[in-house]
Order: sequence, then C-alpha cells, then structure tokens
Amino acid sequence: MVSVGGVSVRQTIGLATAESTQFGSSPADGLFGLGFDTIESVSGVKTFLDNAIAAGALAQPVVSVFLPSERRFNGQGGEYLFGGINSSKYTGSLTYIPVTQQGYWQISIDDAGYSGQSLGQSSQGIVDTGTTLIIVGDSAAQAIHDSISGATNDPNNGWLVPCSVAQDTTNYVSFSMGGADFKVPLADLAYEDLGDGSGNCFSGVQGGQNDLWILGDVFIKNNYCVFSQTSSPSIGIAPLA
Repeated sequence: MVSVGGVSVRQTIGLATAESTQFGSSPADGLFGLGFDTIESVSGVKTFLDNAIAAGALAQPVVSVFLPSERRFNGQGGEYLFGGINSSKYTGSLTYIPVTQQGYWQISIDDAGYSGQSLGQSSQGIVDTGTTLIIVGDSAAQAIHDSISGATNDPNNGWLVPCSVAQDTTNYVSFSMGGADFKVPLADLAYEDLGDGSGNCFSGVQGGQNDLWILGDVFIKNNYCVFSQTSSPSIGIAPLA
C-alpha cells in the first residue's frame, strides 16, 4: 500500500539493490513518477495515478502542481494536489493543451517569444517537474539568448546570462501553447552564479533538445500546471497568482 496526502492505493513498487551517489547524499531515497504507464520500466505495471483513479480515490483524475518561485514567494513551500485544483494559486483561467503522445506529458509548443516578440521557434515538448531547467532546441536557445544583452554560450558551461538579469522582472521569455502565452521573467533565468567573479550565471534556458523540448521547474515555478488524465489527457496551465 502506498499513501500520499491521504490517498492510499495498492501499488507495485521497484526496489533498488544499489543506489547512486546522488541518492546516497540526498534526503530523498526514491522516485515517484507521474508519467504515463507506457514508460514504466516494468511492462504492465500501472502508475500510482492510474491506480488511484481506478480505485475512485480521487475526486477528479488530475494532479495539480504549484512550485513557487523563491524570488516571489520567499521560500514558501510548494504543493502537489491529487484529485483537485487549487484556484487560489493561479490567476485568470486555465488553458488546457491536449497531450499529443502518452509517455511523458507531451504537448505542442507553438512558438517561443521574447517580451512579446515571436522568435519563430516551435516544437513538441513535455512539461516535467523532474527537470530543473527549460531545455529547448539549439536554434531556439540561440534565438532566446540573442535577445538577452550580455548572454553568451560557453563551451564548458552552456548558456550564461549576466547575473544582473535577476533584477529584471519586466522582460520575459514566453511559450505559446493552446492559444495562450505563458511567461518566464528574465529574473528567473539567472539560475546560479558561476562563482568565478565574472558576474555571469548559468541560464535557466539551455539547448540540446532539438526533438522534444522540456519545460522544467524554471517554467513551472511561474505557471500553475494541472495534469489531467482523462480519456483525452491534457495539461491545464495558468500564470501563478
């Protein structure tokens, strides 16, 4: 039996016989996946969400995710809500984007933009709480960083932005999906100081994902996400309140 937030279901789990250094030094000792069962490492095993829905344990077949930006919310904790939607966490209405392939939560990203200007970049992509950054195709990464004064592509460290953009809450990168634009302020692209006195920070947007972009936590901490696992799955997205 696996219990999460008061929801308990009979659930098959995998048991590791060895752990990586990363897990050995982490307070977490496992992974709780929210993808579809088509990417389960053991064929035929249903996910926790599958089983919770089948058991009637959820009021709605959804998982809603609130991962607040430390910059805006001063270290306030996040929230995974199984079976419901917390409308106090977002502003406006949710835009639902159909899932195009069930494995990861894959959707169509119709355009990337910078401060209201289209960059002419589009791709299939996934919304993934398990990825820290936003990972896009190389041409999209180039177009985005060409719009940011002082951004550079370092062969050892990837895309860098001046750490001073952490103060810029006016300009933003956006992603167009389902007829709506979802923003990530430049302030959240100064991900981590390089620490070499250069005044540069690792960018929250990196390249390398030419076939399938990943909208990770840098995106999610600015946008409320509802993963709806109905017969026609979709992701509902709205700006954080």
